Amino acid sequence: MSDVRVIGHIVGTAIPIRGNNIDTDRIIPARFLKSITFDGLGDHVFEDDRQSMPNHPFSNESYVGASILLANENFGSGSSREHAPQALKRWGIDACVGE
Repeated sequence: MSDVRVIGHIVGTAIPIRGNNIDTDRIIPARFLKSITFDGLGDHVFEDDRQSMPNHPFSNESYVGASILLANENFGSGSSREHAPQALKRWGIDACVGE
């Protein structure tokens, strides 16, 4: 028997993140990993990208309250860093849908 679970219905506002191979270092830069809790990490999701790209979706008022992240291929790759999904969760993301 397979452990595959099929989800047929998702409700929420989606926020798109374009580009393949977005790694955990981009999701939450290493300088924010010094704390022993995950508190406050949501404020720094994509911090460097947001600084260099003023129109980044995580800086766009239209996506405030979004709970579904839409991603391209290989999202969250790189080092195995629990801080990345925790930061996304604390920003408000409940689900990721990717290629």
